[in-house]
Amino acid sequence: MSKYFNLRGFLDCDYSDLDVIRDVVVQDRSTATRFGLTGEAAALYLDGWLYQKREINWIAHAFFGASMKSGGVDLIFDQLERIAKLIPELEGVFFVDDDEGCSSRRWDVANGRVSIH
Repeated sequence: MSKYFNLRGFLDCDYSDLDVIRDVVVQDRSTATRFGLTGEAAALYLDGWLYQKREINWIAHAFFGASMKSGGVDLIFDQLERIAKLIPELEGVFFVDDDEGCSSRRWDVANGRVSIH
């Protein structure tokens, strides 16, 4: 039986930054094999990204949530690292738990990097 992880979190950014985030996500649909994923699995996992459809005051949010195998977790972590470098002022937090309740991590996105806790 494969091990699955529950990954969920959000990024706070400017509204113009949502296009940058979308571009990173779209690029990764074609590079799934780097993480041991089929194109179909990567497309499924990347559909976990959700973006605000209209402006609500001054802060935009990009949300992610999906249950996935470890290759998907690696894919999203790689995306977050690239997004953080492209938008250093962006902030966010993500939570990763395995399906067996053995592992729990938090990823903090701030100051152009992703920190694991």
